[in-house]
Amino acid sequence: MWAWASGVFGPVRAARRAGVWPEPQPEGTLPLVHGRPGLGRAFADSDPRPRLLAQASAHAPLVEEFDRMAEVYDAFVKPFSQPIFDEALPVIDAYLQPDARVLDAGCGAGRELQRIARRVPAGEVVGIDLSAGMVNAAWRSARAHGLGNCAFVQSDVGALPPDFTGRFDLVYSSLAHHHYPEPRAATLEILRALRPGGVYCVVDPGPEWFNAMSAPLAQWADPGWIGFHSPAQFRQLFLDAGFERAAWCPLLPGFGVALGQKRL
Repeated sequence: MWAWASGVFGPVRAARRAGVWPEPQPEGTLPLVHGRPGLGRAFADSDPRPRLLAQASAHAPLVEEFDRMAEVYDAFVKPFSQPIFDEALPVIDAYLQPDARVLDAGCGAGRELQRIARRVPAGEVVGIDLSAGMVNAAWRSARAHGLGNCAFVQSDVGALPPDFTGRFDLVYSSLAHHHYPEPRAATLEILRALRPGGVYCVVDPGPEWFNAMSAPLAQWADPGWIGFHSPAQFRQLFLDAGFERAAWCPLLPGFGVALGQKRL
């Protein structure tokens, strides 16, 4: 991961800044930017401490390694994940208002969540993760950084809490989708959690050449890895679930953001 970040991401980003690397072009139908007011704050006020599952999920064995690594995982993945999320932020920003209510589906230790929370000072970000260790680590980190517009919930993305229905302006996941054991169930649940016109952003690997090259390594080294989707598979997954619009925006070699928009 680190070798790819330094040997590929670094030079491509430098070439892009110098204007000698073409800007990637989106595929499919991008979500509309409507600019309406966001839903504001709710969960951060009602859930000041992490909301944990009363009963273990059937998928709990998939996150046992993440529970053990919760306190050190962020430092391990940061050199690789940060440049990807840096490139994804302008895409996500287009659909954010300062009072947006956002769901981070697979928040891990919460580094990306904190970056989004600072972008929605009059709104909030709710982080979910199936790993209780990650949820607690993310909560402690947000408190340590003085962020009061965050809430944290232990949840399987394929079985979101009932009170999430229609409650979010935007849902995103960063390098988490390939850990979802039931991608269709997760997509349907996220569609349920979005308000009409809401947007879903998935930052993940995508191009078929990269997926074929990296899948054997991911299967060996990535705890909880399930499988990658190609851009076409992401778009079809979203459309089949009921999203009105679906697109893929390339970010860096091997990675991009899949976008879906719920019907207004």
